[in-house]
Amino acid sequence: MKRIANFVYDHAKLIIAIVFIINIAALASFFRFNLDTDFLSFFTEGNPQAEEYYALNEKYQSGEVITVLIEDDEPLLTRENLLAVFALQQEVEAIDGVSVVQGYIPLEIMVGDGVVPVDAAFINANYQALADFIQNKYFFTEQFLAADGQSGVLNTVVETGTPTSDVIEAIEEAARDEEWLTISLAGNGVIKDTLRDYLMRVLFILPPCAVGLMLLVLFGFLRKFKLTVLALLPAGFAALWTFGTIFWSGQELNVASVVSPLFILVMGAADGLHYLSHIKDNMAKYPDRRQLTVATLDMVGMPIFLTSITTMAGFASLVWTDVIPMRHMGIFVTLGIGYAGLLSLFFLPALLSRVKLPPAEAEVKESRLTRLVLAVSRRRLLIVLAFTAVIVVSAVYVPRLEVVSNQLMFFKEDSEIRQTFARVEEQFGGALPLTGELVSDEGEAALLDYEYASRVLAVERELEGLPGIGSTFSVFDLIKGINGMTTGSDEYPQNPLMIQAMLAQIDDGDKATWVSADGFRVMIKTKGLNSDDVEALNSFVVENQDTIRTITGLPVLFDEMNRLVVRSQEQSLGLALALIFIMLWLTLRRLGAALVGLLPVVITILAIMGMLAMTGFNLNIMTATLSAIAIGVGVDYAIHLISAIFYYRRQGESRVEAVGSALGTVSRPVLANAFGLSIGLSALFFSPLLIHIHVASVMWVAMMVSSMAALFLVPIFYGWGKKG
Repeated sequence: MKRIANFVYDHAKLIIAIVFIINIAALASFFRFNLDTDFLSFFTEGNPQAEEYYALNEKYQSGEVITVLIEDDEPLLTRENLLAVFALQQEVEAIDGVSVVQGYIPLEIMVGDGVVPVDAAFINANYQALADFIQNKYFFTEQFLAADGQSGVLNTVVETGTPTSDVIEAIEEAARDEEWLTISLAGNGVIKDTLRDYLMRVLFILPPCAVGLMLLVLFGFLRKFKLTVLALLPAGFAALWTFGTIFWSGQELNVASVVSPLFILVMGAADGLHYLSHIKDNMAKYPDRRQLTVATLDMVGMPIFLTSITTMAGFASLVWTDVIPMRHMGIFVTLGIGYAGLLSLFFLPALLSRVKLPPAEAEVKESRLTRLVLAVSRRRLLIVLAFTAVIVVSAVYVPRLEVVSNQLMFFKEDSEIRQTFARVEEQFGGALPLTGELVSDEGEAALLDYEYASRVLAVERELEGLPGIGSTFSVFDLIKGINGMTTGSDEYPQNPLMIQAMLAQIDDGDKATWVSADGFRVMIKTKGLNSDDVEALNSFVVENQDTIRTITGLPVLFDEMNRLVVRSQEQSLGLALALIFIMLWLTLRRLGAALVGLLPVVITILAIMGMLAMTGFNLNIMTATLSAIAIGVGVDYAIHLISAIFYYRRQGESRVEAVGSALGTVSRPVLANAFGLSIGLSALFFSPLLIHIHVASVMWVAMMVSSMAALFLVPIFYGWGKKG
């Protein structure tokens, strides 16, 4: 380290200039800034479930559906409300990119022996007859009008290739013109737009909050504002470089990587804190700047390097996951922690060798916190009982931990978007429907086969009896419904000529979204569908494979994401533990010490899982990353303590004396780092996204358990507490 220190001192101006140039390049990358809020981008290329979803949508050219929820205190079948809904429906139909709008107001109705088109004039003059038709004869009514008549939906289908956000913006503009009806939107596109707005708020709110909190924490430790700002510079520049890496590599920020710079800012500040605290202690001993730089970097350089690579190892374990946001977080935070380590080893010493420093202070006596740690650490039985309780309680709750992956998990329970989706699902089925395909080698001709149609309809009704399934609809239901309106029969028509006449009234473009050369599309509305229900649904498809080729959709992909999250959690934990163990073994050069160093980490992982289960939080794409993160960060505390014990043993102290000296030296920085990191990440509590609040809560548990386990459990293995 002395060679590196002398190199840094001799080339300080060059190092500062290089960092300045890289900062400019990183800032220039922001013109490539973009956000990715599409759930489908979470899957790696070639995932079978995602590929099946893409293929079926491409086959039937079925664009995204935006559900327009209409509510009022009065029934929607009054003259005023019918006119208002009809006007809204026409306005939505006129939006560029909208292929069709389906609602409870029919395009035409039968009056006497003729068919009359429904328009504003007809509604104004015959609203009572229209209301009677909708209530008693229209087969679409149950899908689009609630039983109490006070809420309804317009299903707006967006043309393939049209930006959904543009259509949503136009619908919202049309809804603002509505005076007395309450209009809300639901659907995958609405989630993406809302999430994009929230992520923009995250970017503008959280980093400033984190910077403010970290400045307070660092100032409380260093007691000098100038030193506090200097300590945060490496982490701040590392976060900026990480943004530059993301944007210059052509990547977009997603729900996980958007907080990556926040992790870097908070975790990277520890290196700057360590260097500045040693500079502060050494200033009285080394008035010469070169000597001060060499002595400080020789003392703290290797710990900064070791803690950087162990933290990087924890994040790097996420790189091989099959979940794209988790992978991006693993890649970019690993790089960011590396950037912070390099800046702390080269840029910060170079800068401090040139700037004016505050005057040196007198040596500080042992703090109350250190004395408290020393006193508690001697209570071996109490410590063992406390951590045994943590292990037992966590072991009891971990089996209750649920894995939940869906787009609504990002939002708070009382958020407007979750409330809208809940109302839509309660009245009309989920706003994110499933799509299935019926098997037919005859194509459209199968519609004329009464026996085949009857079998299909029977399977559809059986499908509706499965848990989590609300309703199903296919072109067979359409033909049956038209037959019911015209003849009063509740059966599928047996006359092929009648069926052909009905099909002739359907636009070829609309027909292509339901009929293909070898099958028929069926839309399935869900109600409270969960993972067990998806498993039952898959079994049903296998049992009826002669009729149903496949069922897919976003709810099925959510279940696939659950499976990937669990597998990624297992892989990342195993890989992180293996990497950390190897690093501990190589650096400490003692097998026993490496195993002791892993003990606080294992307890921390159990505590994280138990906390998730006890609080009702879930294992998802964000919380699944935290165990690997806790391994990389939490093991640093054990490394500092074990290394200090070995150092004092080499100085000739007994085991008991070495442990006492190590605790006296290490406890305050370790606790300052743990509390500082937790407080810094508390900025996530200000996030509008529920998933980020979960992260902040879990990190508090992880940092407190890992630091306490390191300070109180590790000494037990080195004879602490024995009389000597």
